[in-house]
Amino acid sequence: MKWFSSFRARLILTVFPVVAGITIATLVLAEWKFMATYRRLFEEQFESQITTFSAAKKKRSEALSSKLDEIAKQPAVLEAVTKKDFATAGQIMRPQLEALAVERLQTELPNGGFAGGQTGNGGRSLFGGGQRPPLPFGQRVVGGEDKDRSNAAKLASRLSPAQLPFIGLIDAEGNFLSPPKKNGANDKAPNGLKTMAPGLMVEDESGEVRRRAGKMQWLSGRKLEDILKEQEVGYLRVEYGDNNQSEQVREVFITPLRDPNSGKFLGAFLFGLPLQVLAERLLYEQTKKSDLGQIMSGVWVEEALVSSTIPKEQRDIVAGHIADSIQRTHKNQRDMTVLINGVRHQIYYRILNPDSPFPLAAQVNLYPLVAMDNELNELRRDVGGLGFVSLLLALIAVLYISRGLSGPISDIVSGTHQIEQGNYEVRVPVRRQDELGKLATSFNEMAAGLALQEKYRSVLNAVADRTVAEQLISQSGTLGGEMRHVTMLFCDIRGFTAITENMPPADVIELLNEHMTALTEVAYQHGGIVDKFVGDLIMVLFGAPTTTGADALSAVQCALSMLNVRRTLNQTSKHSMEVGIGLATGHVVAGCMGSDQRLSYTVLGHRVNLASRFCSIAQPGEIVMDAETYAEAQELIQAEPMPPMQLKGISEPVHPWRVVAA
Repeated sequence: MKWFSSFRARLILTVFPVVAGITIATLVLAEWKFMATYRRLFEEQFESQITTFSAAKKKRSEALSSKLDEIAKQPAVLEAVTKKDFATAGQIMRPQLEALAVERLQTELPNGGFAGGQTGNGGRSLFGGGQRPPLPFGQRVVGGEDKDRSNAAKLASRLSPAQLPFIGLIDAEGNFLSPPKKNGANDKAPNGLKTMAPGLMVEDESGEVRRRAGKMQWLSGRKLEDILKEQEVGYLRVEYGDNNQSEQVREVFITPLRDPNSGKFLGAFLFGLPLQVLAERLLYEQTKKSDLGQIMSGVWVEEALVSSTIPKEQRDIVAGHIADSIQRTHKNQRDMTVLINGVRHQIYYRILNPDSPFPLAAQVNLYPLVAMDNELNELRRDVGGLGFVSLLLALIAVLYISRGLSGPISDIVSGTHQIEQGNYEVRVPVRRQDELGKLATSFNEMAAGLALQEKYRSVLNAVADRTVAEQLISQSGTLGGEMRHVTMLFCDIRGFTAITENMPPADVIELLNEHMTALTEVAYQHGGIVDKFVGDLIMVLFGAPTTTGADALSAVQCALSMLNVRRTLNQTSKHSMEVGIGLATGHVVAGCMGSDQRLSYTVLGHRVNLASRFCSIAQPGEIVMDAETYAEAQELIQAEPMPPMQLKGISEPVHPWRVVAA
């Protein structure tokens, strides 16, 4: 815990979070920008694909819509539908619709969909590999001559199942109708074509093109005539090939059939062409070898995903996510990140027919985030490594800086402890010229000032009592005059002049210092305040400037101890001496007296003079006191009254007491 409270630890704990925070913020920002770049790239690809799809859809609609309306208004067709002779109606419409299908396929596919051209069906030619293309359509007007229809039929007979047009009839109740027989009686048609499922053309040799029969499920109890006010475009999913292993999305034009006279709704016919997957395959091939990963596409329709690039095992998963998203959010466009087989994928989808009353279909783009995740992991490693190196460099810098900072600070702390112990001579080295150097210089100046103050204190304590000195310091050098109840003690050496008459001055001072040092110690032991030294006399106060509450008793005890100490000193000292002691108690004026340059704490008053006079009449080894002092200390000592006497400077006779036993 001590280390954690140190300056170095605090500096480390401050710098490390900053470096770590900057590293994390940099990583988060880099990841955000990196993912934003990826997202923007795929969004642009998606938007490009949607734009291309929308443009192609518009072009198809403009080319086919009017022609389909013309077919729906043909009198022969309407007459057959009115009579519910749907077989005849189908036989009339089918050659015309086949001609439209071939024409549109020739227009949309490369090289007209002929040999060598791509069809979106595994690279097969529209009319089979190696076959020559059919003659170009000279006149392909719907409802034209039989020659044109025969030409169309020949071309249609050579379409693969993936290219067959979706042709169907629906009655007024919304039911798919049994398809028309091309020859009226046999299922077997010329050129190997037959109709197996309601309204769908099939090819015997290569398999069936199927659509579930029955009523249109998406009506959900609604009437078809209420929904189909005009021609609509929808999307259906169909199956074809051996065992129906292949599936395809057809863009279906649903054209209403109405009685031209009454306007009565008679039903509708469906004409659907396969959605081309050329752009889908092209985008997949272009991105397959890129560092970002391949972009897969498909169309979601009838809650299933049809795609030539998305793996089959992933389609149901993607379709489920899209269906759930549309159901929950009701958004026409959205992107989301999902987990497929343990790998993160990004899904983009946009509804192709948002305002259509028919089942929704959506263009879907899917791309795995493996490449992005790998890039992110590499980015995290790089930034993490850089952050680790930054932390190490920061640690080294902190240790270097903290050493440069903590060294001078430690010196100052050590010096502070020295001053606390009373060593004012301590100095710290000034190693720097910055703020720490200024601090060290200030510390040394402070130590010098404290040393000087301590010298002043020592001198003050030497010339004044310690208690008085502390009072003077705490009260800014002044102690105002006040009336106090004080006991004064005067102690004088008897015959001092005779003893020191022939002594060298140094011996005299040595003798006095020995004597006064011992008596001063006794005075302090009993709570006395040494007022002054006057030659061989010491004056001690009890009750000023502070009181103990038993000042007279303390003064008497101090006087008795002084006699004992003097007797002890006589046993070891070169010169034997005796002292006389005078005590007096009463109210006096106490305070600092003198001038502005020199002050002395003392007391003034009648009782001070009385104590001095008692000291002068005391015999060697004798203690003389006034009656007030005796009254307060009589339990401690035995004393006898002395005869009344007139003392110098005292107007009235006094009645002193002499201590006879303690």
